[in-house]
Amino acid sequence: MPIERRFDADNRVLWTTMRDGLTIQDLRQHIDAVNELDGHQYCGIVDTRGAEPLFSTKEFPELARHGRRLFGHRGMAPRAVIVSETDLLSFGLARLFAALVAPWVTVRVFDNESAAVDYIEMAAAGREQSPTQ
Repeated sequence: MPIERRFDADNRVLWTTMRDGLTIQDLRQHIDAVNELDGHQYCGIVDTRGAEPLFSTKEFPELARHGRRLFGHRGMAPRAVIVSETDLLSFGLARLFAALVAPWVTVRVFDNESAAVDYIEMAAAGREQSPTQ
């Protein structure tokens, strides 16, 4: 299975690990699964270091529109995407997708797992203190 999810209940963080060849359909199914789990309300860490993209950037706008239809009105929690520091293609793909979804979710891209975890822990702590969350 190219995408696995686990919920860290202690920290209220949804961890996603992507590996092997990933199609745009895999990513769409992941977005659907997050919706079914009500995972939009939890900060998320997406580790893509073991994944190989098998899709075109031309498919990203429709994927972003699909996500916006599901989450745009629900206040999606921030996401951190981890890419390999030597994989410039994955870094560029993650940054492009982050730009497309920027109107409805904050996505930051990291090549360092501990920096991504620090960012999400701060974001999750801030959401816990917010009276509107």
